[in-house]
Amino acid sequence: MSDIVWLWAKHDTFTLIIRPIRHCVFCLSECVYLPQPKTSVSDLCVFVNRHTDRRAPARTGRGLPALYEHQCAIIPHRFEKWSPSVISRNRELVSIACFKTITHRRVQLHYRVHDRAGWFVLCCVCESREEMKRKASGLMTRLTFSIGLMATLLLVIGHAESAKIVCVFPTASKSHVLGAQALLKELAHRGHEVTMVSAFPLKKPPKNYRDVYVPIENAFSSIMNDFMQGGSRNMMKLLPKILRAAQESSNVTINAPEFLRLAREEQFDLAIVGFFMNSFIIGVGELFRCPTVLYFSASGSGLTNVVGNPAEVAAVPHILLGPRNPMTFFDRVANTVLTGVEKIMMMYIRYTELPYYNSNFPAEKGFRSYDEAMRNVSLVLLNTHFSQTVPKPYIPNMVEVGGIQINVKPEPMAQDLQQFLDGAGRDGAIFISFGSNLKSSTLRQDKLDSILAMIRGLKQRVIWKWDQDEMPNKPTNVFIGKWLPQDAILAHPNLKLFITHGGLGSITESMYHGVPIVGIPMFGDQDGNVAQVVKEGWGLSVSFDELTEPLLSGAVQEVLRDPKYRDHIQGRSILYKDRPMGALETGVYWVEYVIRHHGAPHLHYQGADLNLLQLALLDVFAFLFAVFYVVFKIVVIVGRKVKNAVFGGSKSTQKTAKKQKKK
Repeated sequence: MSDIVWLWAKHDTFTLIIRPIRHCVFCLSECVYLPQPKTSVSDLCVFVNRHTDRRAPARTGRGLPALYEHQCAIIPHRFEKWSPSVISRNRELVSIACFKTITHRRVQLHYRVHDRAGWFVLCCVCESREEMKRKASGLMTRLTFSIGLMATLLLVIGHAESAKIVCVFPTASKSHVLGAQALLKELAHRGHEVTMVSAFPLKKPPKNYRDVYVPIENAFSSIMNDFMQGGSRNMMKLLPKILRAAQESSNVTINAPEFLRLAREEQFDLAIVGFFMNSFIIGVGELFRCPTVLYFSASGSGLTNVVGNPAEVAAVPHILLGPRNPMTFFDRVANTVLTGVEKIMMMYIRYTELPYYNSNFPAEKGFRSYDEAMRNVSLVLLNTHFSQTVPKPYIPNMVEVGGIQINVKPEPMAQDLQQFLDGAGRDGAIFISFGSNLKSSTLRQDKLDSILAMIRGLKQRVIWKWDQDEMPNKPTNVFIGKWLPQDAILAHPNLKLFITHGGLGSITESMYHGVPIVGIPMFGDQDGNVAQVVKEGWGLSVSFDELTEPLLSGAVQEVLRDPKYRDHIQGRSILYKDRPMGALETGVYWVEYVIRHHGAPHLHYQGADLNLLQLALLDVFAFLFAVFYVVFKIVVIVGRKVKNAVFGGSKSTQKTAKKQKKK
């Protein structure tokens, strides 16, 4: 590589790059950056991968290979002549436009926006070391000027390319939508035209952001009211009811006149689908004939694993089992059972989803089947982070964006709320919220009285997310609001404690801002979330069924008095924030990546196309067993025939002789 120099020049200066070098994978990686077709020449096959790598440009449409033995004698630092076969291949490359088109397309796969200056880096073969130095020194002035010019141009036109993006998020849970809204707002700020179809329009949408309101926000009201009254929390029994509510509200959304008008009159470059028990809306991407991104407001599971991500049941605990690292033998047994139950549940959900999908996206109108549409998803965004769960393997198009809804710089609060928090003094303030689904006004009376009695005994001020204009018997130290900026409240330095239901969004924001909690889990994953907080040492749990004023007061006072809870969460906060790129930047990058590469089909993992038997290699093992069995039987049969042929005659002669002696 001594005769290779990286030169800064216009990308169309060189018509063809000829690389008569040792063709290892590192050289090929460098050549991928070159937006030129190339002739590949490999020398003696010292390493086993070189002749294979030499064929890669031809296989991917970026060039043609030439064999070393067909070239010429090569003098160090100089190429005296080329053989006719190499010359003819070079002429073929220059004359065929498709090579350069494919090469430019593959070059772009390696760049982020801030790396675009690297598009003009080329690799050249110099005739000698002296000439390399002379040419390189002559380019230094132009290099410095070009870097400054390119930096200026990137700042001006870095986000000039815009796309039309539609997000369909048919859920009655506002907290689930917050992450998608944050993503869309940032995309709008970058110049993309975004349209959000949901039940929760923004009060002040930014430029390029459009809301399409569909009123489904009360879809889960009856279920949530039952929880607040102490009803059954058995999720297996409640699954059909929750599933039916989610599917009906989603079906209402995609059949609303406002949405149908979009489908008739507009085209989009990308569809983002908000998932919650409504897989059939994956057909939205088919409807607009554009790539599809799936967004899920929790960690991954079999329900969202439409891209074929390896499950790794032996090492990765199921979402319902909770973060366990390492897992014991019985944990792995439970994990296996849970995964099996999930597979059965997925079959049931698919059975209930098919009628909705087929009625909205019928095959006779040219739509893909339900299973094909699921496999055609380009990207899955998960609002989770490995520091909240356990490390797990991900393929490139399944991306964690945990905390995407959190503002690095908190948004301004209303003046009265700001003054209430600022005036909390040394004692500080406590925030109470049961999330966006559970309404505090529907709390069972005895539980509400216990919480109010606990508050009256506090020195701290209390902010409570309360869904009514008035609160009966409201203590004097309480501030209420129908919808409060939870992220900004948790970021305030005077906030000392968060009393929460333990939803993943609330746990995430508490962890980010370093606020300890007292959890009162209600349903779903909340028990596991709060249990993990207790295990990590930055909060306590109080059962809703056992909640009394003394029990709740004891937990609150314990967390407020003991500094270990705040110390532990401060450490977790540092761990959570320490990442190479922020959650929002990560989400925006991958969404734009899918847009730039028209769905990024090169990210498709073939495991998504395999069934359960194929993934477990049972078909391969069966085939190998059959082959070994046949080979074994052939060896046995041939061995017997050889044995009979060699030893059969002598044995028969001996038997005849014995018979004659007896006679």
